[in-house]
Amino acid sequence: MGDAFASGRATLTCDHETVLRHVKVPVLFTHHFHHIDTQTGNLMGAISDQQVKRVRHLVEGAGNSFAYRAFPTMPHSMHGHDSASYVTTVTGWLAGIPSIR
Repeated sequence: MGDAFASGRATLTCDHETVLRHVKVPVLFTHHFHHIDTQTGNLMGAISDQQVKRVRHLVEGAGNSFAYRAFPTMPHSMHGHDSASYVTTVTGWLAGIPSIR
């Protein structure tokens, strides 16, 4: 499976920009560990700060709220690594959405 993501095959038929331009709900984005290797320019992690800015732009451009929460030392699987923080983060965000109250 790792090769499918490294090669791009995993998302070959999924145009992320189109998908994000058509989001119809508020978005909570939790940003976990990520680092750009200064020597190679390679990203370690799922998404860079620059990519998050683009996601925010597309989601907000579709008329939706975009809540960003940074967890710079959290592994990718937040719900598996620190389930209490995961639950607190999600329930706190949900409580702030007017139509959810």
